[in-house]
Amino acid sequence: MEADPLAPALLAVKLGLYVSALLAAGLGLHASMQIVERGDRARALRSAAWFGGAALVFAMLRLMIANVQLGGSLNSIFDPATLSWTWPALAPSSVAFALGAGLLFVAWLLQRSALAGLASIALAAAFALTGHTQALEQPGLAPWAAGLHVLIAAFWIAAPITLWPRALLSDQIVLVRSERFSRLALFIIPPLFAFGLWLAVLLAGSVNALLTSAYGQLLATKLAIAGAALGLGAYNKQIVTRKLREAPTEGRRALTTTLTFDAFLFAGALILVGIATTFTGPPTH
Repeated sequence: MEADPLAPALLAVKLGLYVSALLAAGLGLHASMQIVERGDRARALRSAAWFGGAALVFAMLRLMIANVQLGGSLNSIFDPATLSWTWPALAPSSVAFALGAGLLFVAWLLQRSALAGLASIALAAAFALTGHTQALEQPGLAPWAAGLHVLIAAFWIAAPITLWPRALLSDQIVLVRSERFSRLALFIIPPLFAFGLWLAVLLAGSVNALLTSAYGQLLATKLAIAGAALGLGAYNKQIVTRKLREAPTEGRRALTTTLTFDAFLFAGALILVGIATTFTGPPTH
């Protein structure tokens, strides 16, 4: 099979879309769930709005690349005939990205964190409205499980930004944010792994395909990375939070270290998903 010359560009656009949309949704959740205190909430909403705008730009670039891939030339970017094929497939998710970005912008302007929560749901739903779960012969609840998986992942992925112990933040604020995040993460992060495992087996077709096919191995590696990040989260809750309470300076250093590792793990997981959806595909489809 001839290699697609646009595949690297599509991968770059997908990664930009994943990162910006997840950070926008995650920061929106952190603002709406009051992980960020009132005094810094405007900053979180502003950042979420900017990331939401970036996600919308990447969604538009994704559509343009799909048009060029189908039409075979740059002249196809805005060709109505080409759009008649690509737009129906990408329209639902594109509209959801636009809705999420718009709600985040309004939430920032009006300083309404509840709107940011709705925006986060819209951004996560965008991932449920396209992708490999939609291509299943009988999608059932799989797309919505994928959307919930993305929503929880967004909550987690924004942690290195929200919880980072910046010099401007007092020891008390760093501790309170960490405790608020950990209390919520205790209940919502395990389902992230459970949904990820179920979806990986479903998309690969079987446990054997998950372990033997290229697509399945990429998803399995992503699950292993998620497991490592889950372990770091447990360490943060049990050890780092205690250090923040008893020895703030040492706790800040430990938190900086674990959040740095988290950021690298999250980046690795997103790269694997991008490769899986760009260069490979479910072995049963």
